[in-house]
Amino acid sequence: MYQVDWTQRDRWRHEEAPATLPAPRLDPADVAGVMLLHWQEHCVECAVPLCYSSCQLYVARADRRCARFAYGIARDPAGGGPLGFGADIRFRRWGKLEAEITGRRVSLPAQAGLDRIDFAAARLAAAARPLGRLVDPSRSIANDVLDKLRAQAFRRMGRPWRDYDAFVIECFNPGETVVRLSVTMFAGAVAVMRHGVDLHPGANFCAIPMALPADPGGDTPYRLMVHPDGDAEARLIFTWLDFVVLREGARLPEAAPSRSVPAAKVKCVAWDLDNTLWRGVLVEDGAAGLAIRPEAVALVHRLDERGIIQTIVSKNNHDEAIAVLRGAGLEAYFLHPAINWGQKSANLRQIAQRLNIGLDTFALIDDQPFERQEVASALPMVRTYPEAPLDALLERPEFDVPVTSASRQRRLSYLTEVQRERALEVFSGDYAEFLRSCEITVRIFAPSTPQEIARCLELIDRTNQLNLSGRRHEPQAFAELLADPAVLCFAIECADRFGSYGLVGFASIAGWDSVPTLRDFVMSCRVAQKRVEHCVLGWAARRARARGHAKLNADLRVTARNTPLTKVFEDMRFATETAEADRRLLSLDLAQADLDDDGIIGLDSRALDEVAACGA
Repeated sequence: MYQVDWTQRDRWRHEEAPATLPAPRLDPADVAGVMLLHWQEHCVECAVPLCYSSCQLYVARADRRCARFAYGIARDPAGGGPLGFGADIRFRRWGKLEAEITGRRVSLPAQAGLDRIDFAAARLAAAARPLGRLVDPSRSIANDVLDKLRAQAFRRMGRPWRDYDAFVIECFNPGETVVRLSVTMFAGAVAVMRHGVDLHPGANFCAIPMALPADPGGDTPYRLMVHPDGDAEARLIFTWLDFVVLREGARLPEAAPSRSVPAAKVKCVAWDLDNTLWRGVLVEDGAAGLAIRPEAVALVHRLDERGIIQTIVSKNNHDEAIAVLRGAGLEAYFLHPAINWGQKSANLRQIAQRLNIGLDTFALIDDQPFERQEVASALPMVRTYPEAPLDALLERPEFDVPVTSASRQRRLSYLTEVQRERALEVFSGDYAEFLRSCEITVRIFAPSTPQEIARCLELIDRTNQLNLSGRRHEPQAFAELLADPAVLCFAIECADRFGSYGLVGFASIAGWDSVPTLRDFVMSCRVAQKRVEHCVLGWAARRARARGHAKLNADLRVTARNTPLTKVFEDMRFATETAEADRRLLSLDLAQADLDDDGIIGLDSRALDEVAACGA
């Protein structure tokens, strides 16, 4: 069942091309029951009500909440499925579907009947909305009442049931590119299960085994969240999005065969070696009998300038091939090279996983038609090219990407991360010793250049796991915050012996005339688990104590995604002083706290040590 309270059906009809949907692959006749779910529109980065005035993406819905779907959830009768329609949704950035896991099983006819009642109730609430606005124009009273009644009813209807065969997703993707769908189960604010599904253009079917809690309707609320990965915007039409119980003897359909297509732009080029990067065959001619192709070297350099990363998939002896690349000065250009005797499609899968990018952004250059066909058959989303001609390759639109200072550094960023991973793999001591061996340094300073300020705003807008308050700032409001003499604002840069992470954090501390309080504290996930957060908080606490303060407070908003940061405050011995809804005022007793520097991270705070703003 889907929320239809805010559907703009006329807009949907006007803006979206009709989709021709195939019949659902899961036959409703094979399903004995489903869990009672009510899918609703929400925001991944919800910070109600602060976001209404601070978020650049805010679009007012009829109830003043943010519309993260372009036209709500439209019921497309061409979709079929258990409810007789497809749920047509155009996800805007940060849009998500969310449902409470009730654990209540109902039959498909009962679900359809409840859906009709819910649809009628939503229409009545819409009709009553103007009357409610006379009482309180800031919200929709009729819909608030309906939400409460709906939640109470859903927890009582049907019967308790835990043994569902699978969580089924049947979805039509009318776009031209693969959409990566994230499925996450939460127990309270803690994510207890994550699963990713690639939705290829056309029809898709997926069945996910999913263990359910013993008492999903108990004191700890369980929720399921579904949204496109990477803040992507996409149109998707769902026919099944349900926990299902199959009838005796029935079986789930096999997953639909992949009909994936390449992405619009190439992000990674995989090179073959023999008669591709060089002339000759290593195992037959030996290193002395090879000749590096100048046109291949030129392409390697030009791809690198554009920020298109490169790797190798070659059937060869690893050590001998690497020695040739090293001798030619090319080894550092290739990340996670797969030089072995395995299938190239399997090697590409592993490389994509290690780089954390989609296979649809890969391209293979190989002289052997057999190898190109093997990859094309197993991975149709990967582009393949012969070894010649190479000079015209960059004229193709999939390689047409802008050359920027950031693109020129992209390979080096990946390479330093590879070096960090390798260092951790071979390190034999404990993790603290490993961090010391990395020679991590942190610099704290006041952001002043346009680039520094823009990066701080980007971190505030995009960071979720290491974000204290979830506050968003308009550029003008952020400039005023930086200029406020009563607030200590600082940026955080980080580096280690492998390279620089760049500007990775921002914080603001107010209240220096009474109790200094962290209002903003965001940190890039690139430095998570490296004790950078502990280092910065320790510095702030020592600064507050040196200025005669007894406490350092932190204004925390608990979200579904910032659990890693709450763990940091627990490590630092912050205690909850007050709690209301999702807000926590955390406090650190500076007289009792152990604030000695553990020596793991080198700290440079000279740029702020002389700052004296209102006692800060």
